[in-house]
Amino acid sequence: MSARILVVEDEFFIAQEIADVLEAAGFALLGPCATVAAALAKLADGQSCDAALLDASLRHESSMPVADALETLGIPFAVVTGFSVEQLPPRMAAAPVLTKPVRGEELVRLVRELIAVR
Repeated sequence: MSARILVVEDEFFIAQEIADVLEAAGFALLGPCATVAAALAKLADGQSCDAALLDASLRHESSMPVADALETLGIPFAVVTGFSVEQLPPRMAAAPVLTKPVRGEELVRLVRELIAVR
């Protein structure tokens, strides 16, 4: 069974690109989720994932509540953002960070590293 990756991204085309890259690399997806509420609902519904990719800001809403939930569940995550590391909340900045636009091979490498940590 392939690893399941939660994708939390509010920009449709970026979410689709991330989904396409991950699926081509053999990962299963949970999402993409465009809001904090949607991502938290997936986690609350018992839909497990092995790792997650979070956009730092979702339609002017911080994805920090999702990061908190993932930490509580022991699920590793990375931040994929247009912000610099210095602009992120400290706990998000402590996670692996990829700056948009991301290259597919970087994304796949990062997800594999996240899964290896688990």
